[in-house]
Amino acid sequence: MALEQKFWEASSAANVDLIRGYLTNDALTVGTFGVLNKETTIAVNEGQPPFFFWRIVDAPRILQLTTDSAVVIYKATAQRQGREPFTIMISSTYVSWDGSWKLAFHHQTPL
Repeated sequence: MALEQKFWEASSAANVDLIRGYLTNDALTVGTFGVLNKETTIAVNEGQPPFFFWRIVDAPRILQLTTDSAVVIYKATAQRQGREPFTIMISSTYVSWDGSWKLAFHHQTPL
């Protein structure tokens, strides 16, 4: 979950350098906005206002797929400055890549 929290913090701060290093080269992000590749995910985060707050609501579930991959699933609430709060279900798939864990797939479902 530390990786997931790191992603929230990077997204909140629009820290595109951290996001770039955090994603695999072929990473995909899926939500109501469609399917985004790595570069589009970075570009979308670049101009966003910071989160006023974010928190993980339910205890996350972790599904270990292999020794080098896992899915983290949880419910979160958040609000960006100047926008309405929202609640989403998230699933993030991580892979071990060159000795570190990277985000390969991220899916958001609004609730």
